[in-house]
Amino acid sequence: MSISLIVLIVCFLVLMVIGLPIAYNLLISTVVYLLAAGLDPVQLAIKMYAGMNSFNFLAVPFFVMTGQLMLRGGLLELLVKFVNVWFGNMKGAIAIVTICASLLMGSIVGLAVAAAASLGVFLIPMMKKQGYAPEYSAAVMSSASLLGPIMPPSVLMILYCSAVGSTSISGLFMAAVTPAICITFLQCVIAHRTAKKRGYPAYGKSTWKEKADATVKAIPVLLLPVIILGGIFSGIFSITEASGIAVVYSAIIAFFVRRSVKLKDIPQMVIEAAATSGLVLLLSGAGTAMAWGIANERVMNLLITPLSSMPSWLFLLLVNLLLLVCGMFMDDYASTVILAPIIAPIAWALGVNPLHIGLIFCVNLVIGLATPPFGITLFVTSPIAGSSVEKTAREALPFLLATFAVLLLVTFVPDFALWLPEKLGYLT
Repeated sequence: MSISLIVLIVCFLVLMVIGLPIAYNLLISTVVYLLAAGLDPVQLAIKMYAGMNSFNFLAVPFFVMTGQLMLRGGLLELLVKFVNVWFGNMKGAIAIVTICASLLMGSIVGLAVAAAASLGVFLIPMMKKQGYAPEYSAAVMSSASLLGPIMPPSVLMILYCSAVGSTSISGLFMAAVTPAICITFLQCVIAHRTAKKRGYPAYGKSTWKEKADATVKAIPVLLLPVIILGGIFSGIFSITEASGIAVVYSAIIAFFVRRSVKLKDIPQMVIEAAATSGLVLLLSGAGTAMAWGIANERVMNLLITPLSSMPSWLFLLLVNLLLLVCGMFMDDYASTVILAPIIAPIAWALGVNPLHIGLIFCVNLVIGLATPPFGITLFVTSPIAGSSVEKTAREALPFLLATFAVLLLVTFVPDFALWLPEKLGYLT
């Protein structure tokens, strides 16, 4: 290991310990490495531009704008009402509604924090009003919001594919569909059993007239994921084109059909989209620069040689453990731009399918979003419910275990997730 690589690692760890934002950490550590290695610092700008120069990143602000239009346009209420009338007669109905609505929200926006914040403000008070414990209400919402980055389209998966290359975004989206639906089902089962055990009420049985009315009103919202995913999977338009169409469609509904969004709301929505997009771009550029520095030190060759004799199942187990620990302490985007360019090529060299390792990578980091000590969805939902993060984390444990069980299934039974992209021709 060279002195310059040691300097890079030490600088990164020191800056992370003192709490410097990860994007600035990556930039400073890369500059220090370039100086220590005697390389031209201009390389930082060159590699950052290469990392940010991806057409797929245009989808990020559009998906964020779509979420903003749904929230401000009252479309979420229609979505929740639709799920409620169909599943309201079950014990724990409002928790099941929260989980199902998060799946549908994820199929439109693809951001966990957006789902936790927008749906949480609306659904957590509803759960508390029906007698749910505050910490349990927050736990359901924080766990259900994980479906956002798993159910396509997913901003995290777009970032992953841009970071590693050689991986189809559409193919990875398809691979994520089955695990997302399976996680949703298991979380609903847990919510139902918990409600029966604790005596949480059902929402109430709806008449067929109420079901029909709610379904008709929700059709414009339900068509949105059909348009996005149907268009992507059928090859009619690309990921970026799908995001633009989603904005136009949701804007028409919000401005002209629902008439609940005004022109004065546009600046704030643009700011939200710009902030999220800026974060993704900065992390991608800085992460690409650091990944180039690591590759320049031939770290891949040092790792592949000893790992080449390791069974693939053992390698995947070690990857799971590494990513779960990283997810507990680091942001999922930061972990992706740092670790994905290292782990993915090693997995490919061991014969692991690119879509398989990509899905394992992303689901692992998503679990970290609701895992202490720095699970961001816990910090978003707990204040809304008036609960402490510690209590919310304890209540969220069964839901996280269910998600982890699906992760193990994805890891060691690849066909569980890869059958859909294989059927549609995304596996070579």
